[in-house]
Amino acid sequence: MDRPPTADNLAYLLARANRRLASRLATAFKPLGISVDMWFALDALAETPGLPMTQIADHLSHNLPTVTKLVDRMVSDNLVYRKPHHSDRCRVLIFPTQRGLDLAHEASAIAQEIVAGLLGQLGGTGKTRSLLGLLARLGSLY
Repeated sequence: MDRPPTADNLAYLLARANRRLASRLATAFKPLGISVDMWFALDALAETPGLPMTQIADHLSHNLPTVTKLVDRMVSDNLVYRKPHHSDRCRVLIFPTQRGLDLAHEASAIAQEIVAGLLGQLGGTGKTRSLLGLLARLGSLY
């Protein structure tokens, strides 16, 4: 049987893997009441509280209007709060609430279990370490 034309298409394979993992994460996060993008944002804010909107947008690979809507929702859900920059009143910084931090940690634990299961199916820590290294390098190219 011939391989489908997409079998050697890196863009297709990465997009497909991303969609499937994002779908599994979204399902797992549903009881927490957060989306995958909310988790990504909360995870970044847990590591570095007080990020400007532009850095959150860059971290999520979304445009500023999309991230503004996301942060608006997160503010409404008491996951984050806005605070003006101490020296530049035009800039707004985003900080996680305690509730946001708690959900970030809970979602991270869930995600680690899912990812560990997926990577375990690939077999061998050498293979998974190589895959993670390649993906990290690929993500830093653009």
